[in-house]
Amino acid sequence: MPVTSSAIIGIGESRVGRLRGMSALHLTLDAARAAIQDAGIEKTVIDGVLTRNFDMDVTYMHSQLIAKHLGLQPRFATDMGLGGATAIAMLEQATLLIATGTCRFVLCVYGENRRTSWAAARHGRIKMGQEDFEECYGLTWGMGPHALAAQRHMHLFGTTSRHLGMIAVAQRRYACQHPNATMRTPLTLDAYEREPLLIAPLRKYDLAYLFDGGAAVVVAAHAWARAQRVCPVVILGVAQAHAGEHLGYCANMVTVTTTPARQSGAAALGMAGVASQDIDVALLYDDTTYGVLVQLEDYGFCRKGEGGRYVASGALEPGRRPAVNTHGGNLSQAHLDGMSHIIEAVRQLRGTAGTRQIDGARTALVSGFGGVFATSATVILGRTAA
Repeated sequence: MPVTSSAIIGIGESRVGRLRGMSALHLTLDAARAAIQDAGIEKTVIDGVLTRNFDMDVTYMHSQLIAKHLGLQPRFATDMGLGGATAIAMLEQATLLIATGTCRFVLCVYGENRRTSWAAARHGRIKMGQEDFEECYGLTWGMGPHALAAQRHMHLFGTTSRHLGMIAVAQRRYACQHPNATMRTPLTLDAYEREPLLIAPLRKYDLAYLFDGGAAVVVAAHAWARAQRVCPVVILGVAQAHAGEHLGYCANMVTVTTTPARQSGAAALGMAGVASQDIDVALLYDDTTYGVLVQLEDYGFCRKGEGGRYVASGALEPGRRPAVNTHGGNLSQAHLDGMSHIIEAVRQLRGTAGTRQIDGARTALVSGFGGVFATSATVILGRTAA
C-alpha cells in the first residue's frame, strides 16, 4: 500500500457545546495543547503552524496569534480558509511542508465559539460572492441551497425525506456513545418526522447546528512516526477539487446532484492505491443529511441516484462497512468545520474509539466541503504496522 511522507502523530479536542465565556482563541489553544501533549513532543520542536481563521471574530494574521500564545517560533505559518474543506487542506499543506523539508512537525488547529458569540456584533457578514444574484429571490446563505439540491435529487431519483431521516438517526446513535458530543439524546425516525419542515425537504434534525469547540492535529514525517509509534496513522492520499460554482452559478440543474467529491475522491483514492470498497470508516462532511447521501454516491459506495435506497437497505446500521460518521458528525457531535472528522478517523485507526470502535479498522476516508458543494477535499488515512 503506497504511503506519503507524513503521518498524524497527535490529536486534541476542547470541550464542545454551549460554552459561555470561552473565546474562540481559548478553545483553539486548548485543542492545540491537547494535540501536542498527545503527540508526546515538546512544543519547541513545532516549526509549522496552520490555522483556520475565526468566522465570528475575524483576526488578522491568525496563525501568528496562535503561535505567539503557544510560545512557538515556526519556520512556516499561514491562515487558511476553504470553509469545511480547510481541515483536509491543512493536512495536505502539512504533507507538502514535510515532504520538501521545510518543516518537521506541523500543527493544524481550528477553534470557534459560534454558538455563544452570535449576540456580539463585531463585523459585517463575510460574503461568498453570489449574494446579489440570489438574496433578491429570498435564497440566503445557509441551508437553502442544500434544500434545493435535495429537492432536485428527490425529483430525479425518488429519494425521500425518510431516507434523510435514517441518516440523522444513524449518526445520533453514534453520538450517544461519544463522551464529547453535544447531542446525546437518542433520536427515532418517528421523532425526526414529527418535526416540521424548516426549508423543504429539510427538518430540524437534517441540519448541523453550530456549537463552540476546537480541534487540532500534529503532523510529522512518516519515518519519524514509524520509529516512535506502534501504529502511526499515515496520510495515504489527499486531494482537492473545485467546482467554482455556488448553486446560483449552475448552468445545468443536474449538476446539483453531483459534487466535486467525485473528483477529489478519485484522486485521493488513486494516490492511496485503494478503492472505495476498501474503506472501513467514512467520515463524511455533513452540514446536512443530504450532504451525506450525495457523498455516498459520489465516493462510489453506491451508484448515482441510489443513495436513498442504499441508506434504506440498512447500510448505516452497526456492523456494515464502511461505517459512516461514527462520532456523530457535524449533525450530532459538534460542527468543527471537519476537524472532528479527522480526530475520529485517527481514533478509529488507533483502536481508541471506545464503544464506537469499528473492529479491524485499517483505512478511513475523510471528506470536507467548502461553500455549497463548491470546494471538496478528501484524505485517505491508514493504519500501518510498526
